[in-house]
Amino acid sequence: MKVIKYLILFFLPAVTANAQNIMTSSPYSMFGLGEIVTGLYGSNSAMGGVSTGMRDAWLINTENPAGLTGLDTLRLFAETSAFLKSESYRSKSGSSHAFTGNVSAFSLAGRILPRWYMAAGLTPYSSVGYYFQSTQPLEGSPDSYYTSIFEGYGGLSKVYLTNAFMLTKNLSVGVNVSYIFGNTKLTESQSDISVENRMYTHNFYADFGLQYHRQLNRDASFTVGAVYGYKQRLKLENSIAITYSSNETEQSKKNTTQYLPQYFGVGGSLAYKKGTYALDYSLHQYSCLSSGDSRVKFKDSHELKMGISYFPDGYTSGSYWKRITYKAGVDLSTPYMQINGQTGYSYRVSAGMGLPVMNGRINAAFYYDRTQLKNNVFGREAFGVTVSYTLSELFYKLKL
Repeated sequence: MKVIKYLILFFLPAVTANAQNIMTSSPYSMFGLGEIVTGLYGSNSAMGGVSTGMRDAWLINTENPAGLTGLDTLRLFAETSAFLKSESYRSKSGSSHAFTGNVSAFSLAGRILPRWYMAAGLTPYSSVGYYFQSTQPLEGSPDSYYTSIFEGYGGLSKVYLTNAFMLTKNLSVGVNVSYIFGNTKLTESQSDISVENRMYTHNFYADFGLQYHRQLNRDASFTVGAVYGYKQRLKLENSIAITYSSNETEQSKKNTTQYLPQYFGVGGSLAYKKGTYALDYSLHQYSCLSSGDSRVKFKDSHELKMGISYFPDGYTSGSYWKRITYKAGVDLSTPYMQINGQTGYSYRVSAGMGLPVMNGRINAAFYYDRTQLKNNVFGREAFGVTVSYTLSELFYKLKL
């Protein structure tokens, strides 16, 4: 089958990207599990990332696994995503700017039996990536200074297997069974001395979804959904490598504990004639994370997403421009990090298009992302673009 030939081309770069995890340049990604990766993949990125109440014949929805039952029953789907972004960070001590990009996710999905759908894939969960210098006076020598270099990279990735079941014509349930794994390296260097802290963790995890979908008439339908993920303990295996004059010694360090936060969310969507309107709310309990620094604390994050799409012509015989889907969305949230007791706000605005191509669709989104804490203790701005390519192959000859 032609789709199988493409899978290798999709899968290998996705694996490489997640192994390197160069997906951020935030100096605060050194704390906790790193910077949580959101909004960098999926065909709904242009709609603010709405997912809980979303379903479509071409939507591989693993954020709410129950949404998989909306897929076209006669097709096998493969999807890969990539992003580019320009980031700026500022605080009272200075500012920085960086440009990053990578392949961000891969997934494969389709119907197995009349009421059973499956998906498998690889996505990032969090990312660590930073580099900065700090110059301080040498103790006992007022006119002498020393420079420390801090850098880190790595993060966590998620391999998942999704199962979704259509219990009735209107009601679906689903579950993601995931394997979370990854490592980070945090280095502090001074002159010819370098201290590298290496951390590795892995564990299994599951999250769940529910959707109720109803067709009201020929031109209107609605979907409501809910998602839940429990709190999961992660044991971080630590070691320290000390390099002095090109000689390296490694020693073990006491293992530490972090957690995947508990979360839940609700959402819904209304499809009426040529438009779809969606709204999501979620709560992530990041307060269970530890930063290891008294100045930085994690707090629970509330998030509200709103999205809209417009499809001028639902017929494949229409002109190309009428078969393009136009999308826009807003994501409002409270930051999950508190610095020196200061909180703030975070938002993202996005817009994009879904373009039909041979054997698939390309979804492109442009976004502006901003996080600001009070008293200018921390600020972040990002301009970026995400692209998802969904490849489809008719599979009717083998369907049961």
